[in-house]
Amino acid sequence: MNDLDLLAGLAGIEKSYWDIFGEFHETGDETKKYILTAMGFDCDSAQAVRRSLEELEGRPWRRLLEPVCVMRKTGGPLPVTLTLPESHWNKTLRWRALLEDGTEVGGAFRCGDGELQEKREIDGAKVARLNLELPKTLPEGYHVLRIEGAGETAETALIVAPPKSYAPAWLEQGKRPWGVACHIYSLRSENNWGVGDFSDLAHLSRVSAGFGAAAVGVNPLHALFPANADHASPYSPSSRQFLNPLYIDVAAVPEFLESPEVQAMARTEGFTERLAKARGADFVDYPNVTAIKLAVLERMHDFFVEHYPPENSRRADFDAFLEIGGAALRRFTLFQALHEYFEGRPWCEWPDGNRLPDSVSSKSFARQNQHRLQFHAYLQWLAARQLEAAALECLDNGMAVGLYMDLAVGADPNGADAWSDSEVIVHGARIGAPPDAFNIQGQDWGMPPVHPLKLREKAYRAFIGMLRANMRCAGALRIDHVMGLMHLYWIPPGAKASDGAYVRYPFDDLLGIVALESVRNKCLVIGEDLGTVPHGFRDRMAAEGVLSYRVLRFERYGDGLFRRPEAYPAQSLATSGTHDLSTIRGYWLGCDVKLRRRLGLYGAKKAESEDAKSCGRERELLTAALKDQGLLPEAFPDENATEEETVRQLVIAIERFLARSPSQLLKVNLDDLLLEAGQLNLPGADGEYPNWRRKASANLETLSGDPFIGEVVRAIKSER
Repeated sequence: MNDLDLLAGLAGIEKSYWDIFGEFHETGDETKKYILTAMGFDCDSAQAVRRSLEELEGRPWRRLLEPVCVMRKTGGPLPVTLTLPESHWNKTLRWRALLEDGTEVGGAFRCGDGELQEKREIDGAKVARLNLELPKTLPEGYHVLRIEGAGETAETALIVAPPKSYAPAWLEQGKRPWGVACHIYSLRSENNWGVGDFSDLAHLSRVSAGFGAAAVGVNPLHALFPANADHASPYSPSSRQFLNPLYIDVAAVPEFLESPEVQAMARTEGFTERLAKARGADFVDYPNVTAIKLAVLERMHDFFVEHYPPENSRRADFDAFLEIGGAALRRFTLFQALHEYFEGRPWCEWPDGNRLPDSVSSKSFARQNQHRLQFHAYLQWLAARQLEAAALECLDNGMAVGLYMDLAVGADPNGADAWSDSEVIVHGARIGAPPDAFNIQGQDWGMPPVHPLKLREKAYRAFIGMLRANMRCAGALRIDHVMGLMHLYWIPPGAKASDGAYVRYPFDDLLGIVALESVRNKCLVIGEDLGTVPHGFRDRMAAEGVLSYRVLRFERYGDGLFRRPEAYPAQSLATSGTHDLSTIRGYWLGCDVKLRRRLGLYGAKKAESEDAKSCGRERELLTAALKDQGLLPEAFPDENATEEETVRQLVIAIERFLARSPSQLLKVNLDDLLLEAGQLNLPGADGEYPNWRRKASANLETLSGDPFIGEVVRAIKSER
């Protein structure tokens, strides 16, 4: 094996992969060089590759402790790897563990008694790696381990995690609850301001609980770009750690009612006209809604600052929120203020002095714009408290799961996460997926990957903060493209999506952190495992207590027939579709295929065959599966029935089909309950289709009395 192959292997670049069609792909040398260069390794010559290899290979041998140690609490001792020069092999060292709760434990360790792993010569001296076994009584949590007596004091982040992720009581008892899922922005109500908000979410939870649902699922609630309001995709956020303030119910905030200026503003003719226009639109008008909400929220913040002294309980809660948010919140609010100051331009186009959060120029800007930074913190506080109230509403209404939230696979390269922690982001590559049956050209998600080596060097702080933020209010969290914990498909700059390669991540460590945060937050974990799934991956997820994500349209036997309900694994969530697929009605009518053809997303010949497949063979396969279960009459579809009657019958049959499965959780999409035809997102059609903007066809206020929804619910309950 040559130096380039060795360097690529150490850096995590996988030498090959099998695609979903069973074809073998080997990573070429040019792809390896592109990815290694993006990672920061010099690959300009054979000598440069050799130097990079020697540096990376020798890195763990030149430090006493690794930057982080993640271990699972399985009942035995907890091993930590030490690297010691020959002069210390027979010495006694002392270790101290500074525990998360402020207490401390420690002991002595004779190096010769440790389990020897490997020896080698580094920089002319013999070095050995051996295991220090810490007591199994160490509690779960985030600690600091210090080693003294080796000529230096070394320390590492010590993360002790549970054996697997959280299992709620209902899961242990073998129950099979169900829930309703929606995209918040699409909710329509009498009182929202043209986009669904957290009060709408609370309303939906009450309605859903009344139907007997155990969960309410939502799209990612991540922060987007207020200064670039048309950037609407919740799966390409600015930050995965903070919330989208557009979901704030402005009228539910005390300052809205208490501020005379705000009340006067809300009564003006111009304001009421803009609000009526936003409410009446069929699609979310993000620029208009953002402008309306931010204009009012700015005045509310001014009132808050002027009229709430530090001793006031509401102001004290805000100050506590700032304290808990710490440096991460300060950096985020600084980004928000800079982003609007530079009129929404990507941060890579800002002046050099503002491209780093800790630069002199950025710090100076922060000092001079404290009021604006505080405004953005105020928005996060309002959003967090309203989300908490919605989560509490779920629990108060007896929901066994509560909020079922969604974590996007990455963040936009021009956003706050990429700016705040740019060292951990690989800016010279994008992530995506190799070609599969539904994306023949592969997928380029346009987001930069996280650097696996630097993520570990920084003790996974960004990953921990992200999980914690998204699990805080969640009874369940869906991790989008959960295979990313194991490896991600990287696409070199300028390359096609089909020309990428997989890069490994510290899988065991990340799973341990997921388990720890899951248990601490009492949050069930669901892994979206669609597409190219590595061999054995789902078995590992099952052992970790993570539910698989099973979508009716993808659950097929080798000959294309739909799997019977009993073939679904128990440790899974079952659902009819995803945000990237057409609704049940749209699927039956072939709306997505016709739309792709109209927009020219594939050639006419391809479109013609797809039309025939969708409207012909796919209908036959679907109805055959449902008739096999006795859920549709043999005469379906009835030629004399209307389209509406046919689709109603189909939706009920599909939800009963899925409810019949042993899957421990069933997700019913609100769009299907409302018989929507248009999908929320048509991948590859950002400019031609109103992605992430379609509103629901019915108001929330009408749902509890909707006879068709009641019929679907009764059907689910009869099977569940």
